[in-house]
Amino acid sequence: MVVEQRIIIIGAGIIGLSTAYALLKQGKRPVTLLEQAAVDHAGGTSHGFSRLLRFEYGADALYSRMVQLSLERWKQLEAVSGRALYTPTGVLMVGSREDAFTCASYKVARELGLPVEYLTEKQCERRFPQFAPSGCDAITYNAEGGILHSSTCLQTLRDLVLAMGGEIVEANRVTRILYGDACRPLQLALASGQVIAADRVAIAAGPWIHHLLPEVELPVRITRQYLLYFAGLPAAHYSAGVFPAFLARNLYGFPIHNGCNGWVKAASHDFGYTVSPDDRTPPDRVVIERIRDQLAALLPALRNAPPARIDSCVYDVSPDEHFVLDRLPDDPRIVIATGLSGHGFKFGLLLGELLSSLLCDTKPVVPIERFSLARFEMKDLFFYRSRT
Repeated sequence: MVVEQRIIIIGAGIIGLSTAYALLKQGKRPVTLLEQAAVDHAGGTSHGFSRLLRFEYGADALYSRMVQLSLERWKQLEAVSGRALYTPTGVLMVGSREDAFTCASYKVARELGLPVEYLTEKQCERRFPQFAPSGCDAITYNAEGGILHSSTCLQTLRDLVLAMGGEIVEANRVTRILYGDACRPLQLALASGQVIAADRVAIAAGPWIHHLLPEVELPVRITRQYLLYFAGLPAAHYSAGVFPAFLARNLYGFPIHNGCNGWVKAASHDFGYTVSPDDRTPPDRVVIERIRDQLAALLPALRNAPPARIDSCVYDVSPDEHFVLDRLPDDPRIVIATGLSGHGFKFGLLLGELLSSLLCDTKPVVPIERFSLARFEMKDLFFYRSRT
């Protein structure tokens, strides 16, 4: 039996939900999301207590401007929903004049009118004594950065999509997409045996994209990452408002905030081993100890605070760490979002608008040429294929 649906989005994480929300706001009907598990499920890449909203992208002003646009949209969504989605905590960046990132980020932030300050090592130690910035000669603090409450964001978008007439079908895994014949609708085969037809499809399946498009050479590697949560740290010194979110080379972290069980969360952005998105192997203790040692050098109190919890997640990583937002070359009715490379959540609402523009053939709010598949060469495809 074939059930017709006009626009179908595969994946109900932050990108899929945001795309549905953008389409429904434009009056597009019907819009259906197909989710292999459930919205905000524990194995999803969007699930969790928090995501960092930071403006620091080195000299890359486009991303910093996109963060500004994204924050405007998150605040609008707060007003529409009446829910707290974002907590400004400030972002402390601890770096070096030689890293070609910290000073460039400061310059871009100033040009965008953001409330960023340059701190000396002694100023940092006085203001944020939790940190040990020894030897770091480039330290900045941006009061505008903060925390997105990721699970609340997902649940809010889910509720709004349903209220606006969208359909979310959970526990429905797409196993195959039949495409390439412009004279026929797109066909989505489900694990249940059902087949659904659509005029347009957006694939926002995160690390599962290779399962959906096994015949397409996408330069995206799937990596295992770890998130560490530390308990027992005094709230008076490590809560939001006193202790900022932070970036320090490959490290990043969050203060104690509402909903996080009184824990400080921290992680490394260094890309981990290549894995299958469904892999459930135990945490790699060697990697975790290395991350702990790096964190303890920056935050000495963590040396005696063993992790209360260790979560793992997966990244879908592109060779240049830029997003892939494009139409499928063999069938432009299919739009893909992949290669978010561990920094996509904060842009969720904006990326949803960009995907809706691709689906509806309208002008995007920001240029998206840099996110096209055409930027990759065969060496990128070979490299990533050989590592997956």
